[in-house]
Amino acid sequence: MNKGIISALILVASASSVAAQEPVWRPVDRIAAIVGGKPIMMSQVEEGVNVRRANGAAPATPAALDSVRRSILISLVNLELVVQAAQRDTMIKLQDQAIQQQVDDAIRQIRDQYGSDLEFQRQIKLSGFPGIEDYRRWLYEQKRKEALQTEFTGRLRQKGVIKSVPPTDKEAREYYEATKPLQPKRPASVSFRQIVIGPKPDSSALATAFKRADSLVLQLRKGADFNTLAKRFSEDAATKEQGGELNWFRLGSGMVREFEQAAFAMRPGQISDPVRSAFGYHIIQVERVEPAEIQARHILIIPVLTQANLEAANTLVDSVARLVRAGVSWDSLSRANDDASEEKLVEGIPRTALPEEYYAVLQDTKAGDIVGPFQVKSTTGVPKHAIVQFREARPEGEYAFEELRDQIRSRLSDDNAMKRYIETLRKQTYVDIRY
Repeated sequence: MNKGIISALILVASASSVAAQEPVWRPVDRIAAIVGGKPIMMSQVEEGVNVRRANGAAPATPAALDSVRRSILISLVNLELVVQAAQRDTMIKLQDQAIQQQVDDAIRQIRDQYGSDLEFQRQIKLSGFPGIEDYRRWLYEQKRKEALQTEFTGRLRQKGVIKSVPPTDKEAREYYEATKPLQPKRPASVSFRQIVIGPKPDSSALATAFKRADSLVLQLRKGADFNTLAKRFSEDAATKEQGGELNWFRLGSGMVREFEQAAFAMRPGQISDPVRSAFGYHIIQVERVEPAEIQARHILIIPVLTQANLEAANTLVDSVARLVRAGVSWDSLSRANDDASEEKLVEGIPRTALPEEYYAVLQDTKAGDIVGPFQVKSTTGVPKHAIVQFREARPEGEYAFEELRDQIRSRLSDDNAMKRYIETLRKQTYVDIRY
């Protein structure tokens, strides 16, 4: 008998007469499907069911439970097909540290939903896991497979092997209607435009900051360790302790224009000259390059601001606010004075997501109201001031199809493309679904 089947059975003997009765074998697990010679066990399907239950999505009837099991099994089969194809691609290298970080972040987010460690552990057991470490191992495997799938399918899309298959308008509307009960409510939101003005360093401060950055560039080009210098000298609080690591980012993903232009023109391992942006001077090292995506890190040197710089900014923002209220062109004032590193137009942001300083001043505003100037926080810690023109307030409600159309079409285009690719893999791989 196959050892895998033997290991999935428990021998139960009668307590009254072990010798007199035949042993009874009771299966506690079984094979739900085989993909390319690899079994998917029913216990894996039940893990998915239990996780859904723990998240409040318990099937209400036996028929619903059966449908959920089949849906989870098909998802596992499809994932396994892609993972096996990805494992044959020797160019894919996953970063174990990055996966571990995803697992840690996910567990932390789940833990924060419960009032105590005891309640968290109870919920883990209700999900079908003996303990937290068992759940961690399961989650790690899920994240690893997802990362493998994402990396692999991303490469295939770049090569044109997986091509988007846009849905028809009818398909998009049917998807919207079918998923409407699952869609979250549109939160109460606001839209506004703003002019943000911060203090600017004088020429002496800029020259001093450039010299500091340039001296670090010389050290790095002579072989100094980037990670060590970043931890010691970088003034970017968000990346300093990670040695300036920015991880992967794409063109147009939110980096300031000057930084992005310099980074995407570099080769792996290259150290940039000091690159000036609204934040200060950046020293960039590109680590890896893919089409339209790079992995890089940086050291930021921020010019020192004087009290005179702060006072000049306060005078300027008061002047701009007066001109706005006097009817001077908003666009002209924005082009001449706005901090390039700040958003100019904010549309549909949930009220609950507003920074506290914005939330406080936008409570009772109406369309067209001018608010400010008021102090706002910045990523560099330097105080800035904002002038806001309020545009619209929307109450909580259901998302209309038109609001979700682009999102739905993008989702279905990707889904259709993956379905077509998975159909190709099924023709090339042995698949036996036994449930």
